Amino acid sequence: MNHCTKHKPEDSIAAHYEEAVEWRRRLHRNPQPGWLEFYSTGFVASRLAEWGYDLLLGKDAVAENERLILPDMTTLEAEYQRAIKAGIREDFIAPARGGLTGVVGTLRGSAPGPVVGFRFDIDSLEISESGDTLHRPAAEAFVSRHPGYAHMCGHDAHTAMGLLLALHFAENREKIKGTVKFLFQPNEENLGGARAMVARGHLDDLNYLFAPHVGIVLQETGQIGLNVFDWLALSRFEVTFKGRAAHSALRPNEGRNALLGACAAASNLYAIARHGAGASRVNVGFLQAGTTWNIIPEKACLRMETRGATNEINEYMSLRAREVLAGAAMMHGLDLEIRPVESTVSAVNSSELIESGTIVAKSLPSVKEIVPACPVNGSEDVCLMMQRVQERGGKAMVVLLGTPIGGGHHSSTFDVDERVIRNGADFFAAMYDAVVGSGYVRHGD
Repeated sequence: MNHCTKHKPEDSIAAHYEEAVEWRRRLHRNPQPGWLEFYSTGFVASRLAEWGYDLLLGKDAVAENERLILPDMTTLEAEYQRAIKAGIREDFIAPARGGLTGVVGTLRGSAPGPVVGFRFDIDSLEISESGDTLHRPAAEAFVSRHPGYAHMCGHDAHTAMGLLLALHFAENREKIKGTVKFLFQPNEENLGGARAMVARGHLDDLNYLFAPHVGIVLQETGQIGLNVFDWLALSRFEVTFKGRAAHSALRPNEGRNALLGACAAASNLYAIARHGAGASRVNVGFLQAGTTWNIIPEKACLRMETRGATNEINEYMSLRAREVLAGAAMMHGLDLEIRPVESTVSAVNSSELIESGTIVAKSLPSVKEIVPACPVNGSEDVCLMMQRVQERGGKAMVVLLGTPIGGGHHSSTFDVDERVIRNGADFFAAMYDAVVGSGYVRHGD
């Protein structure tokens, strides 16, 4: 690509910030959830291609057989066509047709150096956004156009941040040492997209991995969290109990009540002794059984999850949960099917990056406060990526970036201070300089 002549290349983040705000708003208007992110995929791919990145799309971006909880084909095709109608060029999303969303963009420098990866999630939530005029996206006409889907967790801001950073590297390509790799990951909310990218091998050559999340425990613009911890390992299951239908009055003795088995399981799951070495969680979020008043239910389904402060604690909770489920099935004479559907691990930021990141953050005018400790007490599938990089000798970190968050994450009135887009891109560009030693200094303003 040709450098923009209106500014020095090293000043590209500040110069293109207003464009990044508009990118965020376009993404916000066109949300799509896990494995349906055709708009975001095409939006990102078209820009990276324009800026000279080598692209991997479709089956080259995600491992097809590692995708979990895939939408039905009717929904997949409808959302694919929706993205095209919204202005996305079909050649950039044709490889993603059928739910192979996500983008990997690579830019190689002329000098030797490490492979530095940046991960940004691109999916929305399955939630409706508020149309109240007190909600800024509604008041300023960039509210979601798609009822039932909305960016209520900040992934639109993450994606815009990633694009702003990618443009910065493109305009400074001759100063890159080694390789920069951008992973625009699908399906974070269902904790399935990272697994599909890890399985495709995209993390195997990384020396460094960086990823952002806006808000969470930092809700003032200019705050930054580098010592981010208490990511909970998680396992989710779809459970089916199968019994035998019978008339509830005439021949109840011939029935095998799947509803009773599921209820017994649900109540006893909460009785699992909590682990003494750290936080442990269990939850049943869905239970469905039966058809009508006078038929003993022959089938019951529930969805449940376990979590733990460490991978070992979650394994304990998961094992005990399986035992409870098996016991409930045996007690009521039922067949049992347990289908794992989602999982992630616990991870911690590399200490060396926390140390160097603190030095970098102190040098940035956009950073108003370095928050010393940021316990999350939630789960994120980027931890799978971090684990992969770290177990192969690399370093990884998630950075929390402060912003007011409207009504809160996953609420209908979530919003961000869009300055967080620039703040994040500034920090990651400076961190690149720190870990690679690129020989140029970005200008603060």
